[in-house]
Amino acid sequence: MRGFFLGIQAYAPALHMLFSKKFAWFLLFPVVALILLFVLGNMVSEFLGDSLNVWFSQLVSSWIEGISWLQWLDDVAGWLAWLLARLAYFFFFAMFSGYVVLIIMSPIYSWLSERAEMQLTGRTYSFSMKQLLCDILRGVLIALRNMVVQTAISILLFFVSFIPFVGLLTPFLMLFVSSYFYGFSFLDYAIERKKLNVRDSVRYVNKNIGETAGVGFIFAVALMVPLLNVFVCCFLSLLSVIAGTIVVNNRDNRLSAEITKY
Repeated sequence: MRGFFLGIQAYAPALHMLFSKKFAWFLLFPVVALILLFVLGNMVSEFLGDSLNVWFSQLVSSWIEGISWLQWLDDVAGWLAWLLARLAYFFFFAMFSGYVVLIIMSPIYSWLSERAEMQLTGRTYSFSMKQLLCDILRGVLIALRNMVVQTAISILLFFVSFIPFVGLLTPFLMLFVSSYFYGFSFLDYAIERKKLNVRDSVRYVNKNIGETAGVGFIFAVALMVPLLNVFVCCFLSLLSVIAGTIVVNNRDNRLSAEITKY
């Protein structure tokens, strides 16, 4: 539990850092991300709606051809196709909005985490486009990996929820699972600079599971805010990345102190 609260406490210095002069301009990126999500989301849903409308209409027309009193089904089928596309769009965001934000904002997170570490340690990193692209790719792959694993565990917990008494614990378990995997994604930007591969990164966060879940907890709770979840999380995720970097840096400092002590 101590590690969990250490993860949450990292948000205090993260908040101070984000709103400092050196980092405040990062707040512009969530605005761009939100515009992209809105525009692209509407384009995709409109395309799917139109495509399903045409397909449904053609299908229904072939069924009712020659039956004049059933022609109204053609219009109804088109409307249902449009509604289905919209519902699929909102269902997707309800289920995976957190990871959509993580993937869209991945290029910014890698850069932000590096800047935060430079501020914390004084260590400098020379810019490398190749390394930046590798960091972005790894961030996207980690987000996709965590999304798949988290979804699989959530489905399992859904069935467990039907077990009497045990089912009462599933909402808390699902929140913990979400917190852990989101925290993993935020910490990995700092972990990657240690040149750890994904398997070693998994071992690292599992050894620090409390702090990992603590960092992801704030983000996971924010995702529960109706309607505003994507808007809130685009901005909050910046704090989460800095908090994750602070947690990794503090962990390194504690290990160095223990080594020096002995």
